Amino acid sequence: MSNIINYPKNTNKINKEIIDSFIKKLQKKYPLDNQITIDFLEKRTGTMTTGSRTNKGRLKIFVKDRIISDVLRTLGHEWIHEYQRNTLNRDRGKSIGGKNENEANAKSGEILKYFAKNKENEKKIYKPFLKKIEEVELKLNEDLVSQKNIISEIKKISIEKLQYDFNDLETFIDSETMKTHYNKHYKGYVEKLNVELEKVKDPDLDIEQIIKKISKYNTVIKNNGGGAFNHALFWKMLSPKKQEITDPIKTKIENTFGSYEKFKEKFEEEAKSRFGSGWVWLILTKNNMLKIVTTANQDNPLMNTEKIQGYPLLGLDVWEHAYYLKYKNQRDKYTKNFWGVINWGFVNDQYTTQIKRNKVK
Repeated sequence: MSNIINYPKNTNKINKEIIDSFIKKLQKKYPLDNQITIDFLEKRTGTMTTGSRTNKGRLKIFVKDRIISDVLRTLGHEWIHEYQRNTLNRDRGKSIGGKNENEANAKSGEILKYFAKNKENEKKIYKPFLKKIEEVELKLNEDLVSQKNIISEIKKISIEKLQYDFNDLETFIDSETMKTHYNKHYKGYVEKLNVELEKVKDPDLDIEQIIKKISKYNTVIKNNGGGAFNHALFWKMLSPKKQEITDPIKTKIENTFGSYEKFKEKFEEEAKSRFGSGWVWLILTKNNMLKIVTTANQDNPLMNTEKIQGYPLLGLDVWEHAYYLKYKNQRDKYTKNFWGVINWGFVNDQYTTQIKRNKVK
């Protein structure tokens, strides 16, 4: 389904090319069911600052005197709002803050970094504005060594921010374990991964792409990339507010395993039987089938080194560092308490998104 794109008359050819290419990436990563119209404006309308969207599938992006990277970020932000409303069928949510707004901010930044890691895109996005970046550095008196350092910083794998406090999951895990797990283990994986990626001549596009093609990387990237990716997902799979399982994943689980209770029993058994350190996962295969699998260490079923592959919808960390302070050797008790803190809204979003990705493929 083609979209309608309206550019100002004086838009240069390079900017059109980069925007058109970015829209294709957005459609692939966050596929929309509906046709949309995108207006790039030289004058603000209504109360908009940098961008806005209407319920009729119209995105408005202010472009005058803005560098192309900022325009792309705003475009990504409004596109993700359109995806939330019309593809995931979410309620509108808060205009400032809240789940939808936080996700749009985070995802628009992620996809821009993903997009800019292509060398041709990077050249088009950043090189025309290096002088402007220098001027901003001088004005702000920042201690930035070079233009290369600016772009390098943008490209780093980011640390996922928790959407709750360390003590908000006490029914599942204690705050001391959460602090150590997040600040020491998770952040350590991300930091070591970024250090190692600097040694790679052509690192892949983003953390998910690295994971999918993990066989081309060394053991350090595999271990720390897996740790970074797995935990970034895991934090989002947890919620301090108890949620009941809902459709569409509820019906899919019942049809696959016979009932939700049977699914829980199998998941718990797999978690219990995973020898040593690792994870237990509910995955969606490329054939849209649900499976429960386990992986060793920080491996995950998205890696091309795994015998059974699929997209992780739900996962539980069964490394001892994830639970030992509270449960000691009682992994089965830790697993049972997991059901009370699952963010089923996130699991449904993962499921819906991956179903659409599989269709696009």
